[in-house]
Amino acid sequence: MTVPVPVIEVRMLLEETDRYALHRQGRYLVVAFARPHRVLGTCRVNGGMSESLTHVANHQSCEGVAHLARYERVLSLGARDYHVQTCLDAGLPPETTALMGTAANMQCAVVAHADAEDLRVTVVATAGVTGNAVRAGDTAAWHEEADGSRPARRGCSAETAGQTGFARPTAGDPPPDDSGSGTIVTLVLINRPCTPACLVRAATMVTEAKCTALLDLRMPSLQSSGLATGTGTDQLAIAAPLPREAEWERHWAGGHNILGELLGRATHDAVTRCLLLQNGIVPELRRTICAALGRFGCDEAALRVCAESELDAPGAAVFAANLQAIIHDPHSAAAAYGLAEILDLVRTGVLHAEVAREAVLNQAALLAAAVAVQPERFVRLRADLAPHQGLPDGRLAALAVVRGFAYKWD
Repeated sequence: MTVPVPVIEVRMLLEETDRYALHRQGRYLVVAFARPHRVLGTCRVNGGMSESLTHVANHQSCEGVAHLARYERVLSLGARDYHVQTCLDAGLPPETTALMGTAANMQCAVVAHADAEDLRVTVVATAGVTGNAVRAGDTAAWHEEADGSRPARRGCSAETAGQTGFARPTAGDPPPDDSGSGTIVTLVLINRPCTPACLVRAATMVTEAKCTALLDLRMPSLQSSGLATGTGTDQLAIAAPLPREAEWERHWAGGHNILGELLGRATHDAVTRCLLLQNGIVPELRRTICAALGRFGCDEAALRVCAESELDAPGAAVFAANLQAIIHDPHSAAAAYGLAEILDLVRTGVLHAEVAREAVLNQAALLAAAVAVQPERFVRLRADLAPHQGLPDGRLAALAVVRGFAYKWD
């Protein structure tokens, strides 16, 4: 006779106030409200604006990569049945729980606070960007219909055409959902009552702060050559207590207002630290030539190929053996980011066509001179690169790095 093994529920209390209790339970992060709250959320079930929720939760719905069996199970259940089953698994009431999902690890969640005057903002975030980072306005690959999503019936835009890192889906590919290997989930708790309009404004402030966190790290979109502003599956829930007698509701949460400032600071801090814990992304490790120019096609593979074509066999071998040191050189990385900025300014039209080619050539020569550790060779290197101005941006950048390395030991 098999004796059932009792399931012992282990909850780690992370924070408790007179308004809520926040705890982690395995693959779940749960906020249980101690008093009624007004909640604005993107959740597919029980989302929108609500005043009847008892819980808001975030959970890891699958692993970030290759967890196909789990993905198929989630897909087969459908949104509502999956919501009910997942809530029951966590001991949460499905009717009054708003549930968000991600592939991120709940052990990498960050709780950030920002305080001023009588206000306190708490942001509970999970974040990953290595799987599906996008820039707002990137060409989308999917179109939703009544019975689900299908690949969009259109070709690539000029921005994405020919890019090595972006492939359009086919009818056999699984549609996007909330459990992508990226996903930034922000659960925001405000300690004072807020009007519905204030919560909507708070959502824009939190979104802006999430974007600036990614922009500060110069994270690349995986669907274009632009910088990422989020992922394709980001989710958000913002909660504030309903007013009791003699309490008044906040109306403002913009950038000129303290509440808006706190929302921005706490979100930026939480997302930035989450990316360190989940993806190992830290500002110091973004200081490389490839971090700056990889989105334009100048990555480690491109540098090796360029070295093999430009240098003799011994030189190419030395280049490849020392590639990590080369791309991490601080002055070279600074010059590479300068080139990336110029390319962005050309793309957006800030730098007009009549000066674009010269500006790119000048900065490419500065990059080569930095790699060579010989700034006095700028003019010589500029002349050396001038015949190659017609190369794609990434290839020109790779050529500058390789030619600079050759000059370093000339």
